[in-house]
Amino acid sequence: MPALSSTVISVAMGALFAPAVAHAADPFETLGVSGEYTLVALSETGSGTAGGFLQLGSAAHVYGHVGGRYRVETASGVIVEGDSHHGAGGALHGGTILGSDEALDAAAWLDLYGEAAATVQAVRALDATVISGTPTEQCTTSGAATLSMGSMVLHADRDDEGLSVFEIDGCLFLGAGETLLIEGSPQDRFVIRVTGGMRLERGSAIQLDGLPGSAVLFSLEGGGWAGEPTAQVTAEDGPGGVGASISGVFVSPDMYWQLGDGTLMPDTRILAGGVQANIQDMHTTDPITGSPLDDEDEDEDDCEDEGDSGTDEDDVGCVSDDPCPWWDELILIQEFPSASTPADTTKDTASDPGLDGESEGKGCSATALGATWFWLVGAGLLAARRRRSV
Repeated sequence: MPALSSTVISVAMGALFAPAVAHAADPFETLGVSGEYTLVALSETGSGTAGGFLQLGSAAHVYGHVGGRYRVETASGVIVEGDSHHGAGGALHGGTILGSDEALDAAAWLDLYGEAAATVQAVRALDATVISGTPTEQCTTSGAATLSMGSMVLHADRDDEGLSVFEIDGCLFLGAGETLLIEGSPQDRFVIRVTGGMRLERGSAIQLDGLPGSAVLFSLEGGGWAGEPTAQVTAEDGPGGVGASISGVFVSPDMYWQLGDGTLMPDTRILAGGVQANIQDMHTTDPITGSPLDDEDEDEDDCEDEGDSGTDEDDVGCVSDDPCPWWDELILIQEFPSASTPADTTKDTASDPGLDGESEGKGCSATALGATWFWLVGAGLLAARRRRSV
């Protein structure tokens, strides 16, 4: 076998003992229990006139759980398919709660708010592609909404954690007939940070193509009180007609939301500060999960610790029928004569008992581990001897 160069030995040793690279928090995973609500008001009571208050109008039909940190009120005709949770302000139900109707203590509400707030913080820490929004003043109760963003399409652009991250700097304002279209696949996760509130007029839409609402997370920063940004969906008053349509997971634990009559929510969750909702049907998203690519990285890390878990179609790293993947990688390094003359590194599974031979599934033997150690020591001594002879 040709002698290994000292450079290749250094690379091999570095790969074995290099520390793990830290990843940013995945905001889909920080939501925790708060992400199980379909519509909830999480802000403290004193933060605004509607802080922690959820009010549902007479035609609302929510296909999931609802809650208000301070109080929940439902008008006659409201149907909540799941549970309803309230705080110290109690509940006033003219409608029907098909699940449980109960109070949560202050500590439980503080935890729920903390999860949503941690998600907003995790989103803020991510690098994002910036898109100019409209002036924030147009998303306040006192501002004049005159300039919308126009229609646009966002395509997947994955980072190392498998997330496609965008920032709308200012107000997310869609006028009548305008659409924000998010295109991806079931393997994509989108995160959209909005810094200046949201306004969607009748006939506008946030639409998803190729991926579910549970895979698109909007983080709306700031509050909604005393001139601060709000979220207004089907915002303007006037005659009925088709409302605005929104899909995705909206996290804004300090923001006041107004959902107008006719709003369409086919695949939606809203975690707000306070909510006034004169809505009809609100269909919830699937359970919220983390980034698929991030999950794959975690599986590989688990395999390195435990020796045999996970699968990889390319037979690289952690594979269920290869309990000693790092040993295979060292064999590949051996087969490089030098850095200047690369050899074919494709594994020959037919001649590798660790993959398809008689030893399949028996784990890393003591012989293999011992051979690896002696190979590393011998290669290091050989390299040192060559350096002295130069």
